[in-house]
Amino acid sequence: MAVNSIELLRALGLSTYEADVYNALLRVEQAKVQDLAQVTEVPRPQIYVALGSLLDRGLCREIRGKVTFYAAVAPSTAFRGTLKQEEELLKAKAEGIRALDEEHHRLSPESIPQSFVQVLRGRQVKNEIDSLVASAKEELLITLKYAQEQSPKSLAGAVKAETALLERGVRVRCIYERQSLARPEVRSALELLAGRGEEVRVIESVPMDMMVFDRRSALFSLNALRGGVTVFAFTHPSLVETMRLSFDRLWEQGEDLKENLADSGGAGA
Repeated sequence: MAVNSIELLRALGLSTYEADVYNALLRVEQAKVQDLAQVTEVPRPQIYVALGSLLDRGLCREIRGKVTFYAAVAPSTAFRGTLKQEEELLKAKAEGIRALDEEHHRLSPESIPQSFVQVLRGRQVKNEIDSLVASAKEELLITLKYAQEQSPKSLAGAVKAETALLERGVRVRCIYERQSLARPEVRSALELLAGRGEEVRVIESVPMDMMVFDRRSALFSLNALRGGVTVFAFTHPSLVETMRLSFDRLWEQGEDLKENLADSGGAGA
């Protein structure tokens, strides 16, 4: 890409007139004011002003005689000080950014404010659940209101994810709605998970879908009046503990899985 000399010189701190005069001097060995007036668009009085500034900045030199001539100082020499200042400024900025970055990384997770509630939509829901499941270490509590609406693929994915948790030693307790047991696919999934260690209770009605992870985070979903589901995620300890207490109260009301499977026509009949 071609370099615009005037724009470059202005970027280096010269005024438009100074840039025009200095650029003209670069093209000749030396020139007097009359010569510069012929090859630039700078008014003659302003040529004297520009030359005075260029002399002060070490960008040109004066050759005195019967007629005074002016010659440009080579850019590599003339702008050496400017470039050094720019390099020092850039270095200072880089060091400042590095210091800010180090300060950012020194902050503990507890010191970084988090939103009490996040609203998740679309792909965000699966990504958040996958992340929380992967990091769960002690306990997962689940209430399922809409298990009967899950597709076979969704049920298979849930079985796989919970099995992995159980194999890692994570305690999983789940509460299901009684009507969800009417679907053979749900009954089969429940029997399989119960056989692998999931603790299950059945109640007449579950208020909403909910998941609580290790007393540190929770999700719950609400069906919108016009269709669709809104999922909320939060990490505030008080909110998480409230959801845990709600789960425990429902758990105490729950009934044995085998009896409900038998009543609904399951294998335990």
